[in-house]
Order: sequence, then structure tokens, then C-alpha cells
Amino acid sequence: MSRFLRNAAAAALAVAAVGAFASAASAQTYTRLVVFGDSLSDNGNLYAVTGNTQPASPPYYQGRFSNGPVFTELLGFNAGRFTAGAPVTGSVNYAFGGARTDNAANPPGMRNQLLAYTGAGGTFGANDLVSVLGGANNLFQRLTAFAVLPPAQQAVTNPQAFVQPTALAAAADINFIVNSVAGAGAGTVLVTNLPRLGITPQFNQGAGAALGPLADFAGTTFNSALSAGLFTVAAANPNSNIILMDLYKISDTLAGNPGIFGLTNAHDSCFNQVAMTVCANPDSYLYWDGVHPTAAGHRLIAALADDYLYYGDLGAQSTVQAETGFRQREDLLDIASEGLSSRAAWEPGTHLTFGALYDSVETDARGVVAAADATGWGGRVGLEHVMSDSMRFGMAGTFRTAEVEAGAMDFDVETYAFDIYAGWRSGGVFVNATAGGSIDQYDDIKRRTSLAPIVHSGDTDGGSVGARLQAGTWFDMGGIALSPRAAVSFVSTDVNGYFEQGIAAQYQYEDRTVQSASGEISLRAEGGGEGMSFWVEGGYRDTFADSSDAVRVGIAGNPAQILERDIEDPFGGSMIASAGVEADVGPGTLSFGYRGRFGDAANSHVGAISFSIPLQ
Repeated sequence: MSRFLRNAAAAALAVAAVGAFASAASAQTYTRLVVFGDSLSDNGNLYAVTGNTQPASPPYYQGRFSNGPVFTELLGFNAGRFTAGAPVTGSVNYAFGGARTDNAANPPGMRNQLLAYTGAGGTFGANDLVSVLGGANNLFQRLTAFAVLPPAQQAVTNPQAFVQPTALAAAADINFIVNSVAGAGAGTVLVTNLPRLGITPQFNQGAGAALGPLADFAGTTFNSALSAGLFTVAAANPNSNIILMDLYKISDTLAGNPGIFGLTNAHDSCFNQVAMTVCANPDSYLYWDGVHPTAAGHRLIAALADDYLYYGDLGAQSTVQAETGFRQREDLLDIASEGLSSRAAWEPGTHLTFGALYDSVETDARGVVAAADATGWGGRVGLEHVMSDSMRFGMAGTFRTAEVEAGAMDFDVETYAFDIYAGWRSGGVFVNATAGGSIDQYDDIKRRTSLAPIVHSGDTDGGSVGARLQAGTWFDMGGIALSPRAAVSFVSTDVNGYFEQGIAAQYQYEDRTVQSASGEISLRAEGGGEGMSFWVEGGYRDTFADSSDAVRVGIAGNPAQILERDIEDPFGGSMIASAGVEADVGPGTLSFGYRGRFGDAANSHVGAISFSIPLQ
């Protein structure tokens, strides 16, 4: 028990975090960082006020309660120490090792830290990031008080009732601080909860193990009250984005399988505070001492923080889902229109057509959206009827599947589509129209989180509808026929909202509609001889009306706001090119065709082969 008491006197929040530190996305930025907290965030404040004695450095690193920088130093800011006179106008750290959440004087409690900041003239702005982390010291001190009760008194004391008021009071303090900071104008507040305290070295072995279950109860009581309070605070401060970083959720995963994160030990302390010895490889340990993480552990917390802090930008990658469904609907309208605009004569009768498709798309990076590649294939069955040499109509069913690799997000798309189409021609003039719809299934969605190698998963579905109208005319040029033509298209794609499954920040994607109308002009040349023909076509397509939704992303079960990102069309104005050949083969006609689209930030390629046979 003496070991427990020594460690508890200097205790701070235990950490169980995973991953690798990821770079901040460029469009979701914060201009400075203000830190309130305890030893998990302290970058040397307690060390300074104790005459460079606490913690003893070495083996502790330059006044940190670890063997390296703490996680708040890894978020992309150079926050000066309060005790070093850092100006309140820049990034500044007010955290003290051993701090409670209340108005304690020494070390300064977190309420006093906030008072010290505002008393020095500190204010908060819309682009500020404020980190608030604390509560563990309150709990550790109360657990210590229970541990030193005489055995007879312990026997008649309800342990949970003994610690519960302290946990609730600590959560109330944190919520008060967050409400004060948000109410004063802070744009973003990152609030961190407690991990499973009972699995830290302090409570998973030796004399402290007897208090492990009680430590877990105290931590979960604090976390529940903290979360409930933050939803209330967020509702009262709509201009501040309050993000709850959940350390508790990742605790068991890390303890059960540290190897996937490059660790070998998530159970013991690297630094033995009794023998005063340090393990051979601190980076392979999660815990530096009984409750504090190693530098490796802090890097993992910083990675987790990135996944929470930049969810609006990172989640914008999901735009590729709707864009894939949209593009596939456009492709099917183009294919249906293709057969109605050739120069060959229409012979009355009914034809059955079988076809296969292959497509690929390469999309460049667009701001926060990373580059993407998609490849897919499909099958198509159509039934066409030619009523006369001037009237033709048909219908087709198509199945398509595609694999999409889009930055940190991969997914598969299965599309079930149905199209109807009709054409009219008289002399050299033709008009055709096609319309159709698709059911789109987005399966095996995987997002590689900032906590590599943690991958989140999900699935959703949606649908697409569209229509295309084309008109043109033919001019015979002595063996070659030329056809200027114009077309307008409208496509609307819906993707239903979903939320990820996983232990990092679980992004929640809102319903989204991508829809636009586009116009196209092109020139087609067609020639050939007996039993065979060929064509080439070139033109330009651009959008003239776009009412697409922004990508809207939140965090499931979190007070964080739903953030919006407007994403530009990857194609924009684009050149189009197509070519093909058609030949009579046996009882039917075999066709090969290619259509390419070359846009501002994307290129697409669709190849098709079809065989049409008359029905007697």
C-alpha cells in the first residue's frame, strides 16, 4: 500500500491511446493553442515552481511527467509555459502536474488556471484551440483516502458511495471551465475524458490492484457525468465547437493488443520508482510510471487528437462516394444515347443486346480531398424495338461494380440500374432521350484513421436518377458523314448517412445529394463499308447548374458540431472523346467502343463491348 500512496501523491491522468501522429489537414486550422490541465499536459510548469525538483529530471524529461514531450506539444503549436511568462496573446500552457479540477492553490487547480489566464488579460477567439484535460488527481486523492481508512471503517463504508461525489464534482468543474471558455468566444475546445484507470500499472498489480475495480468505477462515473454535461454546454454555446476526445474507448484495445501499435508492454511501468531503474527500450512501453504515458504513449494521444480535431477535413474524403455514383449514372445515360445517334439505317424489328463494361477514373487532389482511383466493370442487357426507319425505343438493365481507393478511404460500389430510351430521326436530323435510375450500394467502406493502423469501417446505400436529351444532324461528305450535336443532362445522386465503427473518432456522415445539369457539344465522324463501320467523336461538356450539398460530417455520440465542406466538381469543364467500331458477325452485330472524359481535376475512361441479335 505504501507504493500506492507514494504514486498517488503525484498521480495524473493515465493514458491508453493508439496510432501515429498525423499532420493537420490544411483547411481546418487553428491559430493558437491554450492549455488547461494536469501532468498529462504540463510542459514544465510544476517543475519551474518547485525549483526544478518535481519531477526529478532525469529520469523524467525536462520537467515533463514522461520521458519526452507531452501530447499537447505534438499538436503543431509551440505553447510557452505560464511560469516562464509566456504572453497570453500566443499559444500558452497553464497545466500543472498534480492539479485538481477545482480552485486548489498549490498546485493551481484548473479553475485557478483559467482565472490566472483571464486575470492576465487572456481572451479567446474564434480560431483558438483550447485543450481541457483533468479529473484524475481528484479521483486518485479520494482513492488514497479510502485506502488509508482503518480496516474496520473500510468494512462498513460503501466504496462507490465514497468516491462518487468526488467524481461528479470533478466532472462539474470541467464542464464549468468548458462553459466559461466557450462562452468567452473560444472557437474549438478539445475536452479529454479518462481511460480505464483500473488497467494502469498503478492499479493492475501489487497493493494497488485491490483498488482497480473502484478506480474503474470512479473513472466511468466521471466520464458519464462529463459527457452529459458537455452536451448541455454545447447546446448553450452554439458558436463554439466542443469536441470530446474519448480515451476510455481505446483502453481495452490497447491493453489487449499493444503489438499492432509498435509496443510490447501496456501493463507495466518502464520507470521503476522503487528501484529507480529504467527499462531498456522506453518506446516499447505505454507507461512511463504508474499512471503517466511514455513519449511513445503521448505520440499516440496526439494521433488520436488529430482524428478528433480535423474530422471536418478528413471526413470530406467521403465526397468520392457520391461522385462515383454520379459518374456511373452519367456513363449509363451516355451509353444509352450512343446507340440512338449513329448514321446507320434503322431496320424495323426487335433486338436483344448483351454487353460488358470496364471503366477507370483518376481524380487529382482537391484541397482537403486526396487523390482517388477507381476501377470497375459491369454487364448490361438491353431490349430494343425499331418501329420504323424513324422511331426506335428500348430499355436496359445494368449491373456495375467498382473498387475505389480515395486517400485514406477505400470502398466498393455495386450499382443496379435500369434505363429507358427512345429516338426519332427524319432525314439527317435526329433527337433522342434517355432516362434511368440506379440503386447504389457502398460496401466495405474503410477509413484509415490518424491512429495507424486503426481502420474504421462502415457501409451505406443510395440511389441515382438522371435524364439526357440529345439532338443533332448528319451531313454526308462523300464516304464520311459528319454530325454536329448538342446534349443536356441532369443527374442527381443521393448517399444515405451512416456512421463508422471503430475506436478512434467515429465520424458520422450526413445524408448528401450531388446533383447538377450539364451541357455538351460535340462533332462526330462516321464511315465504313459493307458490314463494318467506325466512328470518332470529340467535344466539350460543362456544368451550367449545380445544387449539390456540402459534405457534412460530425462525430457519433459526441457534442462536436456537424461541419460542412463545399467540394468542387472534379471534372468541371471537360473534353470528351469517343471512338468505336461495329461489325456484322454471324446473326448479329458486334460493337467495341471507348469514351473518355478529361477534366480539370479528373480523367475517366469507359470501354464497352456489346453483341446485338435480332429476335425472330
